[in-house]
Amino acid sequence: MTHDDHRPQTPTRWQRPARIAVEIAIAFTALAALDWWLTGGTGFARVQPNPYWLPVLVMALAYGTGPGVLAAAIASGLWLAHVHDNLGERDYLDHLFHLSLQPLMWFVVAGVIGEVTIIRTGRHDRLETRGRVATRNLARLTEAFATLSQTNRQLQVQIATEAHTVGHAIETAARLCSPDPAERRGAIAELIALAARTPDFTCYRVTGDEARAWLRGPITAGRRDVLPAALMERIERHKRVLHVAKRSDRHVLDGIGVAAIALPDRKTGEVVGCLVLHTLPFEALNASRTAELAEITTWLTPLLADMPNTTRPSVRSAGLVA
Repeated sequence: MTHDDHRPQTPTRWQRPARIAVEIAIAFTALAALDWWLTGGTGFARVQPNPYWLPVLVMALAYGTGPGVLAAAIASGLWLAHVHDNLGERDYLDHLFHLSLQPLMWFVVAGVIGEVTIIRTGRHDRLETRGRVATRNLARLTEAFATLSQTNRQLQVQIATEAHTVGHAIETAARLCSPDPAERRGAIAELIALAARTPDFTCYRVTGDEARAWLRGPITAGRRDVLPAALMERIERHKRVLHVAKRSDRHVLDGIGVAAIALPDRKTGEVVGCLVLHTLPFEALNASRTAELAEITTWLTPLLADMPNTTRPSVRSAGLVA
């Protein structure tokens, strides 16, 4: 927040006291002029009720105890300064009581009404605050409900249109026992696409000092035959899922894919392969999906070890597949 954002708050902080001071000054100036014009400056001694009650009541009702007491003090000063009451046959104490009765009533009324006003305005402010909080919470609940409704509809559509059912997964897994190597490779590819939720992948197998393409997804084209050494070094060092959602992994995955899953041997811990996912929605790279991708290693690594170390005819010695 800049300095300019705080600038409008300065006049706002002094606006209420300044308005009260101006209103009190105008009210008592007008009453003093009226007193001088009508009664010759006697402080409205013979006018009942005394007009000086007006600013005291207005300030106490509108602003509370402080402004009300201030108005009572000014009214008392004007009353005592202008009232001319001859003692005559009155007792001195009776004379003092007569002079102090009006100021005393002004202060008492200003205090009582001012406190009631403070309580009323405080309650009103609390109700306004609660109303704003309730409105804000209602907006959040409405937004959350709309989000949940949209998610529910998306899940219903996904369930209704999902092609890979449990029966299909069981049927695909059963094909792993087929004596035909091509059928087994096809079953592995379908299981990988089902688990990774993308058909655009390449499974690399470590042969010697390089990782060569061993199995490709149904729509994979133009992908590398051999993984770069920098990517394999990082996979062997971390032995985890590398993905572009993590800033430190982006440079090694640049131009290769969005995620790389290490396939370590269970017994030795040595990395025997790597599964690269070339396309995947960025929002799918959350903690839950990353854990699901890591689960692929539990069943893909044994299948990788059981299959013969052969490559598909479309795999070239190096570079990119046309």
